[in-house]
Amino acid sequence: MPTNVFFNHAVGTEQHLYEDLVVESMRFYGHETFYLPREVVEEDTILNEDVQSTFGDAYSVEMYLENTEGFEGEGDLFSKFGVQVKDQATFVIALRTWERFISLDSNLATSLRPNEGDLIYFPLSGSMFEIKFVEHENPFYQVGKLFVFKMQCELFEYSGEDFDTDIGIIDVIENQNAYALDLTMNSGSGSYTINEPVTLNGTVVGEVSAWSGATEKLNLVHNTSTLAVGDTIVGSTSGTSRTINAITDVMTMENDGQAQNKDFEDKADGYLDFSETNPFGEVT
Repeated sequence: MPTNVFFNHAVGTEQHLYEDLVVESMRFYGHETFYLPREVVEEDTILNEDVQSTFGDAYSVEMYLENTEGFEGEGDLFSKFGVQVKDQATFVIALRTWERFISLDSNLATSLRPNEGDLIYFPLSGSMFEIKFVEHENPFYQVGKLFVFKMQCELFEYSGEDFDTDIGIIDVIENQNAYALDLTMNSGSGSYTINEPVTLNGTVVGEVSAWSGATEKLNLVHNTSTLAVGDTIVGSTSGTSRTINAITDVMTMENDGQAQNKDFEDKADGYLDFSETNPFGEVT
């Protein structure tokens, strides 16, 4: 052998000792976080992007925040779209922790390392971060082995994802940001359950975000069909069947008299004419 066998830096006992120290230091100086694997429900094969994603699992693991002085990135910016928060962070997770608690999840694109697009919830600041890049060779083969993953993350921007982790502080992100309909239902028996799909004439038309039996108010997210007064909404899990008495679109923003969200949305619907069979051809 070209190297001296008596002074080999890749000694198994030293590797195990070093790994024990890494994991122990993570538990001492790290933070409790939640790792959320992304499950792609529908994929755009042309742009290679996820059209719809869901997060059904959340693993509580310890991670080390590399920059202890605060978040990285551009911070708070005032742009033509309003105030934008561009916080970034680098989280470090031990390889042993990854293999024991997360790598067996069936929704992972690869079980060998954390996946870009997965989320990390940081309870200390109440922030959700999205993994943008995973560095697996830094530090570079100390004592002949890799022990950690470094995940470069950016603040997550909600865009219609479904959160069903059964952890309130995480699932509330969907309730606060998702496009929703407030439905006033008729009086009857039975109660809808949170996160259950609801159907209209056997077709799923949304998911229950909130239900109040006292006010007969049903908050519906991920709406996939146009609803009207008189439609009967049936809960897939609870079996509750009630009729719609009134519909309030959250885009109307009744508390803000100057808001024009609904007006712009209605105007935008008329810009594309989907009835044209050949929109790029000549009129005949």
